[in-house]
Amino acid sequence: MDNSQTPTVLFVCTGNTCRSPMAEVMATYLTRSLDNWIFASAGLFANPGAPASKGAQEVLEEKGLDLSKHRARLMDNSILNQADWIIPMTRGHEQLLLETYSYPAERVRTLMSFSSSGPEDVFDPFGGNLDTYRVVRDQIESALSDLILAVIQPSG
Repeated sequence: MDNSQTPTVLFVCTGNTCRSPMAEVMATYLTRSLDNWIFASAGLFANPGAPASKGAQEVLEEKGLDLSKHRARLMDNSILNQADWIIPMTRGHEQLLLETYSYPAERVRTLMSFSSSGPEDVFDPFGGNLDTYRVVRDQIESALSDLILAVIQPSG
């Protein structure tokens, strides 16, 4: 967690093929004008090396973003310890992270906890149709704006 030069935000979901990689790519795009931020993603039960789901790839392509090179990563201590912020997609992910890993609880916060509206969890679109993926993409994008204002934008 000693990334004082390059802070890292780690997005976490179940399989690291839909929600967390979408958040990673969108956050990277939304903060492209800011220096020294790294966004990464991992899954609590990921199949390492699996590509992003077709639905996630297609709905990000609609926004001009590319998920085709993404490969799933399984959460472990080495990934976790590189992060300054851990942003799980659900309260269940948050609870599992806090129970399984030694990490400061004040640095673990669900993505939707930054949002002033909407549900508390980001629904898992895996296996759903493109409209389902679009709803999730838009929910993530909206919450990312709030996260960026709260965590990433410099104060003052």
